[in-house]
Formats: sequence, C-alpha cells, structure tokens
Amino acid sequence: MTHVFVVDETTFKYHLEYLFAGTGAKDKSAPFLANHLININSTIERMLIGMIADISRISIGDKIIFYLQATKHNQGMFFGVFKVISNPFFDENDDNNYLIFSLNKGLTFRVLIAPEKVYSKGITEHEYLDSLQGKNHPYDLCWSMIYRKLKGNRGCTMLMDYEYEDLINKLNVKNNNQYIESTAFTYDPVNCQIVSSTKQNTYLGRQESLNILPRLIYKYSHYNAFEAHLQAYILQNYKSPHLYNLLSMLPNEPLWIGNEVACGVGMQKIDIMIKQENEKEIYIRLIELKDEAPYDNIVLHQIPWYLEWLSNYVLPRYNNKIIHVIPTIIAKGNLSEATKQCYENFSFNIINTKVEPLQYIGFDINNEEINFTRFL
Repeated sequence: MTHVFVVDETTFKYHLEYLFAGTGAKDKSAPFLANHLININSTIERMLIGMIADISRISIGDKIIFYLQATKHNQGMFFGVFKVISNPFFDENDDNNYLIFSLNKGLTFRVLIAPEKVYSKGITEHEYLDSLQGKNHPYDLCWSMIYRKLKGNRGCTMLMDYEYEDLINKLNVKNNNQYIESTAFTYDPVNCQIVSSTKQNTYLGRQESLNILPRLIYKYSHYNAFEAHLQAYILQNYKSPHLYNLLSMLPNEPLWIGNEVACGVGMQKIDIMIKQENEKEIYIRLIELKDEAPYDNIVLHQIPWYLEWLSNYVLPRYNNKIIHVIPTIIAKGNLSEATKQCYENFSFNIINTKVEPLQYIGFDINNEEINFTRFL
C-alpha cells in the first residue's frame, strides 16, 4: 500500500533528516490514549480518532509519498518514495513531543521510514492531478488525492495501486529514471529538490502505544458515540486471526485496506474498503460501520450509493479480471427479523461484476473485549 503525508517546507526538511512521517492537529493533544477515563471535547476526540485510524492502516513495508503544500512561489509537489519500517506510534503533543519546536507543530501520530527509491525532483500537482496525458476515462484520474484537495482535511491519505503506479511512472520520467543513492537526506528549498545529506540523524522520540480498545470500551459503557473508535480498532486489529478470517476474501494474497474512502464531491465516504486479487480474480469488500443496532436505511440508500460510485470509478480498472464485490455491514448486535429480511433481499446489479449477497457482522462488548460474529 501507499500513503501520502501532507507537509510544508519546514516539516518536510525534518521528515527527511530524521526519516519519519507523521500527522497531528496543531495544538491538540490526545490524553485519552494514556488515560482512557479522561473527559475531553467529543468533536476534538473524533477528529483525533480519525487521525489514529489513518495512521493505523499503515503497515511495515508500505510506501510513503510526501505532498509538499503549495506556497506563493511554488506549486504543491509530490516527492518519494520511502518505505515504512515501524508500526505506527504515539508521541503526545506536549513540550516533550520530539522535534516540536523545530517543526513548529505537534505531529502526534507517527511512523519511521527508510529510503525506497528517493527521487530528487518531485512532480507538481498539475502534472499528477490535472494532466490528461495518458488518460482516456474519468476513472483514470487520481480521485483519492482530488477528493482530498477538494475537502482539504486529510493529513494522511491512501492511494489505490493504479494511482501509485501513475505517480511512480511520472517521477521516473521527471528524474530520467535516476534516484538518490543515499541513506541521509534533506530538502533544498531554493531548487525545490530532495538532496543527499552528509549528516545521518537518529530518531530518538517517544514511541508509545496507539491501542484504542480501552477508550472504545469506555465510550461504549458510558453510552457515548464510538463509531470512529470502532473504525480505528478494526484498522489496528484486522490482521488478528479472528477479524482476518471474517474480512479477508483471498487469504493468501496481499490485502489493501482503506478508511474514509471518499466516493463523491459531497461528504460520502466508505468507512472501510478492502481489496485482494490474484491473476484471475479481484475481490472488493465495502464496509459500513455503525455503533448502534442495524437498520434498513443502510441497505436502501448508503450501500447502493457506494456500489454505484465503485462501478464508475474503480471497477473499470479491473475489467480484465473476474470481479466480486461484497457489501458488508458491521453493527451492534444481531438482526431483528424485519431487518434480516431486508438485508437478505438486498441486490444490486453491476455489469460484468458479481455483487455477492450482503454480509452482516455483529459485535458485542463484554469482559473488556469486543467480539465479532457473522450472522449473514
């Protein structure tokens, strides 16, 4: 998988020199990770939990691209490529936040990185997002980043595999197929390039746990909303045997997982999307999460919207394979008889695609654990 981190000229330099990527919310802290009993503003908490979910989908070996924000004199640019060498970790946004005074902001949620193929020159957002060269259909565009630009609220965004391939091809051409053979880097703002550095810095910051389960159980037991926490929990634990057995479709194949997958210029987002494929087939699971009991409107309106978007913007990229789509709902408890009948009767047609019967996975929380059971 590939993830794009948004940086500015100040932070980019330190990301390169100390080889880490991170995201955060200005001066906001996340004390509930250290003390799950604490009370904080619910809106701020949901925002921070969203960032935890974003960073939690990242695994060792994934690729990292940096998007350097535009300035008065330069367009926004994409630079890379780096690889992830640590699990995601937490460094509280306080005076001990590593490099906070150099960065001039707190980046609370982080991963360590190493060079993969680091190109000196980046590609502009015009070259990557606007140019129609080599594009024949709307689905050829990089919608993951276009939606992010329209909404401007994601500091860490995942790319689909074909979006990454387009980006890496453009980086190759821009750099004449040459990359920097070094293990130490910095940023040259005059020439807008990554350059090799003579100084090798060691990352010495805190690397605390991002475990969201205690906070999720606290919110549940106090009858507070916890849908964002549920998303973060699944992204942190989808590789655990129980969840993996429920969610994976081709167990021996690599798994792509995305959260808050934008599927329109409005506010529509797929909570979690999973993709696995082999030489002949591709499986895509769309997951809608609820922190309450399931209800009919999910399958009458939300799931069809996601499937229609998928059929127009993603599936055409895979028309050389047998395509399976599995709409899935994860919600609290079992299904009532009326809702069960509605879910069992759900159907949706996509040309050249097998839309599988809708699956329902219920969860319950007891003994400080969350348990998932597939009912449909």
